[in-house]
Amino acid sequence: MLKNIRNLRKQIILLVNRAKFHLFFKRVPDKEDCCNSKLISVLINPAQNMPNRDYLAFIRCGSAHQLIDDDEERNFDIALNLYANYMDDKRSGYEYLIAGGINKYKAAYQFINDNLLVGYKGFIFLDDDLEITYSDLNSFLQYCTKNNLTLAQPSLTRDSHYSYEYLVNVSSKGRRPVDMVEVMCPYFSSEALKSASSTFDLSYSTWGLGHIWPKLLKTIPVVVDEFTIKHTRPHSRDGSFYRYMSDIGISPVQEKIKLKSIPLEKL
Repeated sequence: MLKNIRNLRKQIILLVNRAKFHLFFKRVPDKEDCCNSKLISVLINPAQNMPNRDYLAFIRCGSAHQLIDDDEERNFDIALNLYANYMDDKRSGYEYLIAGGINKYKAAYQFINDNLLVGYKGFIFLDDDLEITYSDLNSFLQYCTKNNLTLAQPSLTRDSHYSYEYLVNVSSKGRRPVDMVEVMCPYFSSEALKSASSTFDLSYSTWGLGHIWPKLLKTIPVVVDEFTIKHTRPHSRDGSFYRYMSDIGISPVQEKIKLKSIPLEKL
């Protein structure tokens, strides 16, 4: 009985917060204050005469990210999507600067257009607590193209914080088929993203997106053991992400259940 009362209380709080979100949540970020918002604001684009590199790394970023410049020439452009004021002074380390959005994928949904889809061979979407060097990311992206991978991710280092053990590195070479890749670092070929990007606006929490991409793309995702990436922050149900979701009236678990039940023809 007490458990039912607690669950009902949680549902009422979510409903109230959801109503507040739709009525009052910031529509666009202030110019001086990058923050979560319903719409993005593109602050910086490359000069018109600047050619694209082969790939685009889209990074949802708070005060800093952990993509490590090891003096290797990048084969990827960087799009920083800020949900907080960026404190790192390396202001030249990106091509695109985007403020706002509810989450990484809702921001990317607004940002990635047809010109970008034809301008790059592939795309990777990174959280800001993922550690990888320029040179390793270069090689991973080239590996994906060379091996015609449509949906993939690097394996997680053994000292990473992780949710799915099958994504943790098991070898220094090769790749493995997996049920899904995580939303924190998926790679899409350009052709795959043309279809998958239509799903980016379906989730506030991003939970469940990783489950529907293989079904939509009719492909088997791959984790590449030859390359690793380190997830540096632990998962916590009491962390800032879950507080943010509660504040906008969202249950990640309910979103995941809903997305997994959507028929393929409705994606």
